[in-house]
Amino acid sequence: MTAVVPVAGHGGTLVGIGILPVLVAAASARASIRFLEFFASIIRNPHTCQAYARAVSDFLVWCQEHGVASIAAVQPLHVAAWIEGQTHAATTVKQLGQN
Repeated sequence: MTAVVPVAGHGGTLVGIGILPVLVAAASARASIRFLEFFASIIRNPHTCQAYARAVSDFLVWCQEHGVASIAAVQPLHVAAWIEGQTHAATTVKQLGQN
């Protein structure tokens, strides 16, 4: 099974990613709708929405690749391991102590 599935009828433009993580799509139709609603209507800034959607999708793909069988099986240790493995995170100006 692939790690992501296309969002039907949206031409790859919804949420700037056009995909649903398989763990979300496999959970239920309701989970898929809530995932899309969150990114389409709760987060108003399009750049923030795209960044968050990409991060969540990357995390759920990582979960699938590391044997997490369902979204209900995701545990805090999975989140911690994924964050620890992120080497491409950009350092912000605030983190550098610059104004």
